[in-house]
Amino acid sequence: MLKRGFWGFSLLLWLGLGLASPAQDLFDEANRLLHTYYGGFAQLRAEELRSKYQLELDKACAQEVTCPTQRAHSVIQALVAEIGDRHTRYFTPEEYAEIQQRLSGGNSSRPQLGVQLRVVPGLEGLLVVDVLSETPAEEAGLRRGDRILAINGEALPAAEAERMGFLRERVSEAPLTLTIQRAQARLQVVLYPRIISLRQLPKLSLRPDGVAVLHIPSFSGYQQVGPRIHALVRQAQSAGARAMVVDLRNNGGGLLSECLVGAGAFVGETYRRLQDNLRVSEQGYKDGYYYHRAGGRDRPQYLVEPAQWSGPVVVLVNERTASCAEYFTFDLQENRKAIVVGQATAGVGNTATTFLRLSDGSGLQITTAKAQRKDGSFYPERVIPDLILAEDWQALAEGRDLLLEKALELLDTSPKAGGYGRVRAALPSG
Repeated sequence: MLKRGFWGFSLLLWLGLGLASPAQDLFDEANRLLHTYYGGFAQLRAEELRSKYQLELDKACAQEVTCPTQRAHSVIQALVAEIGDRHTRYFTPEEYAEIQQRLSGGNSSRPQLGVQLRVVPGLEGLLVVDVLSETPAEEAGLRRGDRILAINGEALPAAEAERMGFLRERVSEAPLTLTIQRAQARLQVVLYPRIISLRQLPKLSLRPDGVAVLHIPSFSGYQQVGPRIHALVRQAQSAGARAMVVDLRNNGGGLLSECLVGAGAFVGETYRRLQDNLRVSEQGYKDGYYYHRAGGRDRPQYLVEPAQWSGPVVVLVNERTASCAEYFTFDLQENRKAIVVGQATAGVGNTATTFLRLSDGSGLQITTAKAQRKDGSFYPERVIPDLILAEDWQALAEGRDLLLEKALELLDTSPKAGGYGRVRAALPSG
C-alpha cells in the first residue's frame, strides 16, 4: 500500500508539475515581458499583481489536466488592465494579427466597405464618420455624414446594439445595395465589398476659399506618411492655398518617425527623448533629415524633400486622437504654429510603446518609455485644445461638420493678421 501510494503521489506530481500547463506558460511569459519592458508612468507593476492573478488562473484551470492557453487570455487581460496604462494592452491571437496587419499596412482579412461607422443614440441607422481612400465606399461616393438605413432593402435593426453585427453579417455578400440618408435626400448606393489595403495615407483637398484640408487618418507606414505630408504641403503651396486645416480626428497614432517627420513640415524641427528601463534614445526631424540615436549609435534614418508651411493652421482632434497623433499636435501647439480645436485627446501622448508577440500568437502592447522634451520635462498625457468643442453627430447627419466650420471661421476672422496670430486673435477671450 505504501508503494502504491507513493507512486500515486508521484503520478500527481508528474501531471501537475512535470507537464507544464500551456496556460501557465503563457501567463509566465506575459509577466516576464511586462517586468522586463514596462517603463511607463503607472504606479502598479505586473510583479505586484502576479500573485493575485495567479490565483485567478488556478481557478480557471482547476478542472483541466492540461490547461489550454485560452484559459489564460482573460486573466492576462485583467492583469494588464489593472496596471492602469492605456498604452499597455493585451490582444488575443485574432486581435493581435489584425492590429499587426493595420500597422504594417497589409490587407484586410475579410471583405470590407472601407468606412468608419458610429451608432448615435436616438439616430436611425449607422452614421458614416470617415470614408477610407481607395475603397468600395469611396468609389461608390459615400461621404462623411451619410447614414446607412437599409441593406438590400432590409432595414437596420431598431436596437442600437444589433446594428453593427447586422452590417458585418452582410458584408460578404456582393453587391450590396445601401439605402443612404444624406442630409435631406434619400438615395441608393451599390457597393462591391472586397479585401482592401489597411494602409491609409494622408490626403489633401483644396477648397474654393483657398483653405487646404489635410486629412491624416494614421501615422502607420515607415517612410510613407511623413514624406507624403511634406509632399501634400508643397502641393497646397503650389495651388496657392492661404491657410490649412489638419484633421487628426480618429487618428490612433502609428510610428514615431512619421509623426516627427510630418510635424516638421509645419514647425521645422521636432525632437523626442525617450527614457526606458535600459537606455535613452533620441529621435527627431531637422533640415529634411529623420534621425534616431540609441545606445550610442545611429539607427536607420532617411531623408525627406522638405516642405515648410508658414500660413495659418487649425488642427482638429477628438477623444480618439491618440499616441503619435498627440505627439504631432503637441509639436504644432507648443511651437505656436497652430490652434487646436476639438476635444481632449485620448491621453497616451507622453509615452512610447512596443508590440511583442507571445508564443500562442496573442500579443502585448507595452509602454516602454516616457517621452521628454530637450529640457528633460515630460509631456502632458493628453492635448487640451485651445478651443474645446465636441462633435455634434446630429448636425453631421444633417450635412454640417461643426468642427470644420469652426476651423474655417477662425481662419477667416482676421484677414490682415498673419500666421499663428491670425487664428489666435480670433479665439474667445477669458
